[in-house]
Amino acid sequence: MIDTEKQTPFRRNFARLLARSRSKNSIYLALSMIARVLNAVGMFIALQRFAPSTFGEMSYLQATAVSTVGFCSLGIELSVNAQLTRKIKEGGRLAPTILAACTLAITGICLACTAVAVGFSSQLTVTESAHLAVIAVCIYSSFMILTSLLTAISFALSASINVGVSYILTSSLFAVFAIFADTRTSGIGLMFFSVVAQVIAVSYMATALSRLAKSWQLRRGYELIHASLESATAEVKTLFAYGAKQILVVATLTFSQWLIQRKIVYGDDGASENAIYSVGNQIFNMMTFIPLIITPIIITRLAAAGDDLALRKRISLASLKLFSGIAAIACVAVFLGLRIGIPFLPARYAAAEVTGLIASFAAAFQIMKSPFSLFFLAELKASREIASATASALFMIVATATYAQLTPNQGTTIRLLGCALQGLLLAAMFFLETRRAKER
Repeated sequence: MIDTEKQTPFRRNFARLLARSRSKNSIYLALSMIARVLNAVGMFIALQRFAPSTFGEMSYLQATAVSTVGFCSLGIELSVNAQLTRKIKEGGRLAPTILAACTLAITGICLACTAVAVGFSSQLTVTESAHLAVIAVCIYSSFMILTSLLTAISFALSASINVGVSYILTSSLFAVFAIFADTRTSGIGLMFFSVVAQVIAVSYMATALSRLAKSWQLRRGYELIHASLESATAEVKTLFAYGAKQILVVATLTFSQWLIQRKIVYGDDGASENAIYSVGNQIFNMMTFIPLIITPIIITRLAAAGDDLALRKRISLASLKLFSGIAAIACVAVFLGLRIGIPFLPARYAAAEVTGLIASFAAAFQIMKSPFSLFFLAELKASREIASATASALFMIVATATYAQLTPNQGTTIRLLGCALQGLLLAAMFFLETRRAKER
């Protein structure tokens, strides 16, 4: 047991930072939105300057990396964020959790590289060099896992601004590359530049967190955060037990979405056809990035609410109103953006207007289900999320398997139906769960 007198200054330090978290989160949201605008500009320029096959190839490599991370990240972002938030509230020792989180991240990176080299290498022959593609996807996957770890720690320690700045760095670098790079650059070349942008962003976040730790004078408070091997091992088990459930959720969904792209990229028109799907995919990613940047804020509030079910329900329903409004505004913005932007792209992308609209509706369902998803995750009832995600993923996998190859619109429609199914299932379980709790 930690001495209460020794805990007091440590808790006070946390309290001051948590009191400033609201304003910091507002700055983070502003930076993140600016980053998305920069990212959209960079993607638009890339679509204009590079061949459709180049953009389609890069998108397929990124989809492979995302699917790999879905299997191998061990769910560290949400589990670490929730666990550290609880430790902060209780004045507990942080080092065991941070050490355990780093251990899981390293394990996840090793698993990701193994999965790419063994399981996905045969699926990367669409590129000019399968060996370079494997290397690029391995590095990209590894830094995605590191980003998840640093993001979780940053939000728990009220350092969300650092995450926003890293997003700005990544988006700005990609936009600069899209403007000045040789138009003959291959899809693998684009992928490697994305890797460079990730390395810079992760390096910035790691440096910022190390400075934060120094400013907290954690060395002087070493007796409060000293991590024994036994306590760190216990934390690994706790985080893995929580995160393993997230593996099932994320992995099934990312695999089904990767499978759709594979059916397209290995079809008659190959990577060029995948470029059309990728326009919709980028729209989907940009729209669903909005709940992703808000998720750490909501999950932190839900975790801080503890066992107060009524408060967690109020937080979730308030979030639903916010997310629904965001989804509606985003769909309108996508419609207008496609009508304005498509004419400025090569003629090959004319078909992407319908694909983009379908993708925006899919993203809207994904956005609106977020409050229900976070409610169950904060309660450590990931079985609800697993059930809905599995149903959605199985539907998409079965639907995809019925086609020898897919067109962009067919693939995006399958995704739309899968997202709608998951959202409806989660909403139904949320209202059943809260009604039962109220009756008791």
